[in-house]
Amino acid sequence: MAKQRIRGQEVQVLITRGGDLEDTLTEVQGFNFEPEFEIKSQGYLGEKTNRKDTIYNGVKGDMELHLHTSDWFKLATSIKDKATRVTPDVVYNVVAVCNFPDGTTPSVLFPDISWGSTPVSISSRGDYVKVKMSFEGEDFEVEL
Repeated sequence: MAKQRIRGQEVQVLITRGGDLEDTLTEVQGFNFEPEFEIKSQGYLGEKTNRKDTIYNGVKGDMELHLHTSDWFKLATSIKDKATRVTPDVVYNVVAVCNFPDGTTPSVLFPDISWGSTPVSISSRGDYVKVKMSFEGEDFEVEL
Protein backbone atom coordinates (compact mmCIF):
# COMPACT_ATOMS: atom_id res chain seq x y z
CA MET A 1 0.00 0.00 0.00
CA ALA A 2 1.32 3.46 -0.91
CA LYS A 3 2.14 5.72 1.99
CA GLN A 4 0.33 9.03 2.01
CA ARG A 5 2.37 12.20 2.20
CA ILE A 6 1.40 15.33 4.10
CA ARG A 7 -0.21 18.13 2.09
CA GLY A 8 -0.78 21.78 2.80
CA GLN A 9 -4.34 21.13 3.93
CA GLU A 10 -2.90 19.23 6.89
CA VAL A 11 -0.65 22.11 8.07
CA GLN A 12 -1.94 24.95 10.20
CA VAL A 13 0.17 28.11 10.62
CA LEU A 14 -0.51 30.26 13.68
CA ILE A 15 0.83 33.64 14.82
CA THR A 16 0.89 34.84 18.42
CA ARG A 17 1.51 38.39 19.62
CA GLY A 18 2.24 38.94 23.29
CA GLY A 19 0.96 35.42 24.03
CA ASP A 20 -2.38 36.01 22.28
CA LEU A 21 -3.37 34.06 19.18
CA GLU A 22 -3.97 36.11 16.03
CA ASP A 23 -7.02 33.96 15.34
CA THR A 24 -8.32 35.88 12.33
CA LEU A 25 -5.09 35.66 10.31
CA THR A 26 -5.83 32.15 9.08
CA GLU A 27 -5.91 32.38 5.27
CA VAL A 28 -2.26 31.39 4.86
CA GLN A 29 -1.65 30.70 1.21
CA GLY A 30 1.99 29.65 1.47
CA PHE A 31 4.57 29.16 4.22
CA ASN A 32 8.34 28.65 3.95
CA PHE A 33 11.12 28.34 6.48
CA GLU A 34 14.84 27.78 6.17
CA PRO A 35 17.37 26.89 8.86
CA GLU A 36 20.45 28.92 7.97
CA PHE A 37 23.76 27.08 7.95
CA GLU A 38 27.14 28.41 6.88
CA ILE A 39 30.14 26.33 5.85
CA LYS A 40 33.52 27.59 7.02
CA SER A 41 36.66 26.35 5.25
CA GLN A 42 40.19 26.65 6.56
CA GLY A 43 43.36 25.38 4.96
CA TYR A 44 46.50 24.41 6.90
CA LEU A 45 50.07 23.87 5.84
CA GLY A 46 50.90 20.24 5.15
CA GLU A 47 47.26 19.26 4.50
CA LYS A 48 45.89 18.41 1.05
CA THR A 49 42.32 19.75 1.54
CA ASN A 50 40.56 22.38 3.61
CA ARG A 51 38.88 21.45 6.88
CA LYS A 52 35.16 22.17 7.06
CA ASP A 53 32.93 23.36 9.88
CA THR A 54 29.25 24.22 9.94
CA ILE A 55 27.87 27.24 11.76
CA TYR A 56 24.19 27.62 12.60
CA ASN A 57 22.92 31.17 11.99
CA GLY A 58 19.29 30.83 13.05
CA VAL A 59 16.18 30.50 10.92
CA LYS A 60 14.25 32.62 8.47
CA GLY A 61 10.90 32.24 6.82
CA ASP A 62 7.98 33.89 5.14
CA MET A 63 4.28 33.43 4.59
CA GLU A 64 1.65 34.79 2.25
CA LEU A 65 -1.86 35.34 3.45
CA HIS A 66 -5.18 36.76 2.36
CA LEU A 67 -7.19 39.07 4.60
CA HIS A 68 -10.81 38.78 5.66
CA THR A 69 -10.72 41.29 8.54
CA SER A 70 -8.78 44.46 9.30
CA ASP A 71 -6.86 42.65 12.09
CA TRP A 72 -3.70 42.43 9.98
CA PHE A 73 -3.44 46.21 10.15
CA LYS A 74 -3.44 45.97 13.97
CA LEU A 75 -0.62 43.42 13.74
CA ALA A 76 1.29 45.63 11.28
CA THR A 77 0.93 48.59 13.64
CA SER A 78 2.17 46.43 16.53
CA ILE A 79 5.20 45.32 14.46
CA LYS A 80 5.99 48.96 13.69
CA ASP A 81 5.56 49.90 17.36
CA LYS A 82 8.08 47.23 18.38
CA ALA A 83 10.53 48.32 15.67
CA THR A 84 10.29 51.97 16.77
CA ARG A 85 10.60 50.99 20.46
CA VAL A 86 7.11 52.14 21.42
CA THR A 87 6.44 48.59 22.71
CA PRO A 88 9.88 46.93 22.63
CA ASP A 89 8.96 43.96 24.83
CA VAL A 90 6.19 42.41 22.73
CA VAL A 91 7.06 38.87 21.59
CA TYR A 92 5.88 37.31 18.34
CA ASN A 93 5.84 33.56 17.76
CA VAL A 94 4.93 31.51 14.71
CA VAL A 95 4.03 27.83 14.86
CA ALA A 96 3.32 25.31 12.11
CA VAL A 97 1.28 22.30 13.23
CA CYS A 98 1.66 19.33 10.89
CA ASN A 99 -1.09 16.68 10.93
CA PHE A 100 0.46 13.62 9.30
CA PRO A 101 -1.74 10.82 7.88
CA ASP A 102 -0.26 8.39 10.45
CA GLY A 103 -1.75 10.46 13.29
CA THR A 104 1.43 12.19 14.47
CA THR A 105 1.24 15.98 14.88
CA PRO A 106 4.67 17.55 15.24
CA SER A 107 4.75 21.30 15.78
CA VAL A 108 7.52 23.56 14.53
CA LEU A 109 7.82 26.62 16.78
CA PHE A 110 9.64 29.79 15.80
CA PRO A 111 9.91 31.66 19.13
CA ASP A 112 10.54 35.36 19.60
CA ILE A 113 10.88 36.16 15.92
CA SER A 114 11.66 39.48 14.30
CA TRP A 115 9.58 40.60 11.36
CA GLY A 116 11.09 41.86 8.13
CA SER A 117 9.34 43.49 5.23
CA THR A 118 5.60 42.97 4.83
CA PRO A 119 4.57 43.99 1.30
CA VAL A 120 0.86 44.25 0.54
CA SER A 121 -0.28 43.35 -2.98
CA ILE A 122 -3.56 44.62 -4.42
CA SER A 123 -3.22 43.30 -7.97
CA SER A 124 -6.59 43.87 -9.59
CA ARG A 125 -10.28 44.23 -9.02
CA GLY A 126 -10.82 40.48 -9.01
CA ASP A 127 -7.77 39.42 -6.98
CA TYR A 128 -7.65 38.99 -3.25
CA VAL A 129 -5.47 41.35 -1.25
CA LYS A 130 -2.27 39.48 -0.43
CA VAL A 131 0.24 40.17 2.35
CA LYS A 132 3.70 38.60 2.42
CA MET A 133 5.36 38.55 5.83
CA SER A 134 9.03 37.63 6.29
CA PHE A 135 10.61 36.76 9.62
CA GLU A 136 13.87 35.69 11.20
CA GLY A 137 14.66 34.09 14.52
CA GLU A 138 17.54 32.81 16.56
CA ASP A 139 16.27 29.23 16.57
CA PHE A 140 13.34 26.90 15.99
CA GLU A 141 12.02 24.03 18.06
CA VAL A 142 10.28 20.83 16.99
CA GLU A 143 7.82 19.27 19.40
CA LEU A 144 7.00 15.68 18.44
